[in-house]
Formats: sequence, structure tokens, C-alpha cells
Amino acid sequence: MSLDHSLPVQGHLFDIPTDFHNDPTVYASPERTICLWDVGGGIPCGTCISVLDLSKHVRMHGVKGPGDLEIQCTWDGCARSPMKRESIVRHIEEVHVQVKYRCSQCWASFSRKHTLRSHIFKAHSHVS
Repeated sequence: MSLDHSLPVQGHLFDIPTDFHNDPTVYASPERTICLWDVGGGIPCGTCISVLDLSKHVRMHGVKGPGDLEIQCTWDGCARSPMKRESIVRHIEEVHVQVKYRCSQCWASFSRKHTLRSHIFKAHSHVS
């Protein structure tokens, strides 16, 4: 099986490959986004953050605690029902920031890294 260097795409921004959590099969884009988490009174945070630092940044907004803690997403007036704390960063990446992981072999895109890995294994691994 050959290693695939996959590029994520975030919305309309450009791709620049960078090591993502020391994973040799996936590259992440260090693109930035504006944090639209409501800091109170309908006012968005407005901080320009790296997509790679999203988890750390939302912890600064109080998104922390046990993984099964129910938290309401307040990103840009999100109307989704409360979700587990462990799911909120993935929710923001998929729904609001629209991070996509792209296969470098066929350019199919996926909203989750593990789905991309599964695709690579099933579609592009060749047993000799």
C-alpha cells in the first residue's frame, strides 16, 4: 500500500500541505478562519484563527469538560440542538467552516479524516 498525501480544502481558501498530527497519509491546510462563536449578546468573537487551532480556541470560550457534556453551538447563530462536547469541534469544522479532506489520487473530498482514510484503503490500496 502506498502512502497518500491528501489535501483538505476549506471552503474557498487555497491548499497548503502541512503535517497534521504526524499522520503521513493526511495533510491539513493551515488556513485561517474568523471565529464566529457568540461571546454574548449576539456578538461574534471575531478572532482570526488557524483551523488547526479550532479545538484549543473553542476551549477558551468555555467548551470544555467531560466528553458527554451537552453544549449548545453558538457559532454564527447555529440553531442545532445541543450536542456532546466531544462532537462540537467536528460539527464546527463540517458545518460552519466546511473543512474538506481531499484524496490526492482521485480528488474525491470528505468532511471527515477517517472517511478519507477508509476511502484510500478501499479504493487505492493495491495488493501486490
